[in-house]
Amino acid sequence: MSVAEKDINTALSVRLKQIQVADVPPIAWENAPYTPVANTLYLEETFIPNIKNQVGLENSSTDDYEGIYQVLVRDARGARRFNAQEQARLVAEHFPRGAEYTHNSITVKIVSAAVSQGLSVDNTYNVPVTITWRALA
Repeated sequence: MSVAEKDINTALSVRLKQIQVADVPPIAWENAPYTPVANTLYLEETFIPNIKNQVGLENSSTDDYEGIYQVLVRDARGARRFNAQEQARLVAEHFPRGAEYTHNSITVKIVSAAVSQGLSVDNTYNVPVTITWRALA
């Protein structure tokens, strides 16, 4: 992962952290230890860099990065689905289209945030929020 992608990831993670009030809902950070608490809704992040294009013709020109920041809202299977769906809506609204977040002089712009259909997997009900982003670095 490039330095620019790390800064983009950090900017998005910092923004996700701001949705918490007194550490609620808990967040399972990508590749960090996390043990879900039974019957407790939580968020799980995944950073997916996708495309890197060179804007100009010179070797030192700006790069155009695009990708996805996936946030899964996970709740206990058998819990009312409306809790997870409402939290997913709040996450999508927390990343409004056109918003910009900066870390180490890299600014990432939100292209869209969409809530997908929830699905049950093992003992959890999962509602994905797909946040597409773009950054010039």
